[in-house]
Amino acid sequence: MNIRKGVICDLTSIINIEKAVYNKPYWNVAMLKKLFIDSVIETVWVIENQKKIIGFLIEQRCDNEINLLNVAIDRPFQNKGIGKKLINHYLDLISGNCSVFLEVNKTNIIARKIYADLNFKNIGMRKNYYNDGCDALLMKYTK
Repeated sequence: MNIRKGVICDLTSIINIEKAVYNKPYWNVAMLKKLFIDSVIETVWVIENQKKIIGFLIEQRCDNEINLLNVAIDRPFQNKGIGKKLINHYLDLISGNCSVFLEVNKTNIIARKIYADLNFKNIGMRKNYYNDGCDALLMKYTK
């Protein structure tokens, strides 16, 4: 498996994963295209298996504060440790003295366990955060 920064030609694969994974996807083609072309604070990371993109992570950076905006693994590759591998590799890449924040659906027990195993701590809750009205737990990792 290979983990690398995403590029604009990865857009179709990322959108396909977004649509397959989420009932009400937040990211659309226009948003991701703008991110690839115009953003200086957001980066997409992809994980590949045999040169096929099977997951991605979107970060937003401001100085030593990072927000993970989205992490998704394509359905056939879920529950195989790939999401944990992607996030763990990403955390190894960031410099020391960084704080990483994310929101995770309160009902997503698998993702919550992954984040807890990677030393993310619960620091709050965002009510009705998601399109479907679900609450999000706010988590923080400090390097």
